[in-house]
Amino acid sequence: MFESWNIALSYEIILAVIIFILAIFLRKLFARVVLKQLKKVVEQTQTKVDDEVFNALETPLKFIFIILAFYLITVMLNLTPDLNKFFTQLFRSLVVFTIFWAIYRSIEPFSFIIENITIAFGAELTLALKNLFVKGFKIFVLAIGLTAFLNEWGINIFALLASLSIAGAAIAFAAKDSLANIFGSLTIIFDKIFKEGDWIMTPEVEGTVEEVGSRATKIRTFSKAIVTVPNSTLANSAVINWSRMTCRRIKMRIALEYRTSPKQVTNIIKNIKDYLQNNPDIETDSSKATMLVHLVEFNESSIDILVYYFTKTTSWRNWMQIKEHNLLKFMEIIEAEGASFAFPSQQIYVEKLPDGLPKLM
Repeated sequence: MFESWNIALSYEIILAVIIFILAIFLRKLFARVVLKQLKKVVEQTQTKVDDEVFNALETPLKFIFIILAFYLITVMLNLTPDLNKFFTQLFRSLVVFTIFWAIYRSIEPFSFIIENITIAFGAELTLALKNLFVKGFKIFVLAIGLTAFLNEWGINIFALLASLSIAGAAIAFAAKDSLANIFGSLTIIFDKIFKEGDWIMTPEVEGTVEEVGSRATKIRTFSKAIVTVPNSTLANSAVINWSRMTCRRIKMRIALEYRTSPKQVTNIIKNIKDYLQNNPDIETDSSKATMLVHLVEFNESSIDILVYYFTKTTSWRNWMQIKEHNLLKFMEIIEAEGASFAFPSQQIYVEKLPDGLPKLM
């Protein structure tokens, strides 16, 4: 009796292995024949959407053969009712997993639909809104998929969360922060505080925005490190968006020696003003920017001239080149007037030397 049972069991195991190997073979055949031909067809179309959809569904379609092999093996084996019920639930769970896996992978290819809808908000907001909705849909699909998967095993996730009051409170607390970050991202997007590629500065970090996510924003600092800041923090912080500059400021003080005459100071101020007014790189429109060149202070060791103006370019590299050229020109103007730059110095006056000290002749 036992020998016949062992023979039957060995036969079933061999049959299961054969079915599994056959499924692997059919999977490879399906990939090389059907999917390869289908890929050639979609590559010949003008749109790229079908290519992306094909790439997204290719792996889940291959996985179907593994599920079918598992189902056939379950049917062929002579299992007890309990084991048969278990493997049936496992099969149904794999089917649910594959369906939601395919949907999840298809979200990115079909994101052009979201892009067409959000384009009404402007080109700057389209990418940020697209990323937000895509991530939101992914989270939604994962949540529904997990619920359906657990439902196949008779687990009601909502009843489970309701029964676990402590866990429910913790989840509610976590959801509070998540909701705050989601609303923070909406504030950033719709108020156009910044977008990807902008150079921003906050009380905590300064750098270039790389990604505006649904929960946090990734900022690449000038030291090339990535800083992740929650959107709720950014929405409630003072954010300076340097990329929104219409022009770029240059502010400096030129310190002249005290021996510089009033006429020299007047000529230097006039010549600097004339140079800046005629410089095509400098913003001279008073409605857009301010330009000031004035004598402002008698300092401890210098006569100070304030030079305050803006360049038309906002590029940091170009701004540095213009500033360098202007500084050299200011030096030429000062030297042409026979004046010199001041440096910190002190003069000491002695009214009377103590008795016994030799006097300098």
